[in-house]
Parts: sequence; C-alpha cells; structure tokens
Amino acid sequence: MWLVLNENPSREKVLLLLKKRGSLSIDELSRELHITSMVIRQHLLILERKGLIEYLTKRPCIGRPAFFYKLTEKADDLFPKGYDKFIIDLFKDIEKNEGRDKIEEIFRWRKNRLLKQAEEAFSEEITIKDKMNGLRDFFESEGYFTELSDSNNHYSLRLFNCPIYKIAAEYKEICRYDLQLFKEILGKELYREECIIEGNPSCTYTFPLES
Repeated sequence: MWLVLNENPSREKVLLLLKKRGSLSIDELSRELHITSMVIRQHLLILERKGLIEYLTKRPCIGRPAFFYKLTEKADDLFPKGYDKFIIDLFKDIEKNEGRDKIEEIFRWRKNRLLKQAEEAFSEEITIKDKMNGLRDFFESEGYFTELSDSNNHYSLRLFNCPIYKIAAEYKEICRYDLQLFKEILGKELYREECIIEGNPSCTYTFPLES
C-alpha cells in the first residue's frame, strides 16, 4: 500500500481510487470497489471529517445536481514524495561542481534567513522562557513533535522526530547551523545533549534557567 496512513483498508481504497480518477460519485465508488453505497457514505463522512476529501456539485442538463468527491491538498501529503532524494542529489551535484564549501554557504544562508524571521517575531523585551516557547513553536511549524520542560535548573527542548533526517544524515553540517541559529536567537549558550542522527531517541537542547 502506497499510503502513509494507518487507515481502514476500505478507506485507503477510496483514497487510492480518487487519487487515480480525480473525482467520483458515491455510485461510481460503490461500483468500482464493490461496496454498498451506504458503507461508501460512511467512509466518505469519516474522510471528510479528517479533511482528506471534499465534494463538488455538478449540475447536469436535466435532473438533480450530482455530488462528486475528490482529494484535498492535505490528502496529497499521504502519498510518497521524492523531495529528500531530489535535494540530496542536488546537493551532491553542487558539491561535485562547486565544492563542499558551497553546501556550507547554502546552510549559512538558511540560518541567516531563519534568524531574521525570529528577530522580527521576538521583541527585545521578550523573556528567555518566551524565546524557548518560540523555538518550540518554530519546530512544530516545521513538522517536529516537540516537548519543552523546565526542570533540574534547565530548560529542555526535545524533538522526537526529524523531518530532514535523510538530508541531515548525509550533510551533518545542517545540524551545526541549527544549533548556531538557536544560540543566536537566545543570545545565550545552548547545548545539544542528544541528536537523532547519532542514534538517540530525540534531539535534546538544554539551556540553564536564569538565576
């Protein structure tokens, strides 16, 4: 199964069929999947609640308007993408033609861009705690599963997944620039105690509580 989803098998078939065909009515889905219209309606209702499908109305020349169902943009994310491979191949081409230093330069550009965004979002009066919350929110907006705590006289920010894992495993420099970014955002020393690409369950950043 191509879907990146722990979903009911029949609903997966509905999603796959809509991916192939574009838009279908309940009767068409019923015929194609050999499932009763009533059950198809139930699956569509669940998928609609999850934001994976939507319907559109087509009005024929004669008769009542018909409802057709199609995938949403959110549903498209369930299907595999080759973004990681594309980026890694691109970096390898850049490295081959312009050297590893060019990759470093790209990561430095990225770090400076994100730093500028953070500086615009954080006022000078903002507390370290607010900045740590800001870092957590930044990671979550980038697709990370995070946890922020303040125990043992330290803030601890844990990232339990890495959306750029394959890229970071090939080009570890990006992790170094991320650490530098967070230090510059906080204006204080920040430590990375663990890193996922080194086999740890999370990337863990710590920062001493203010006295």
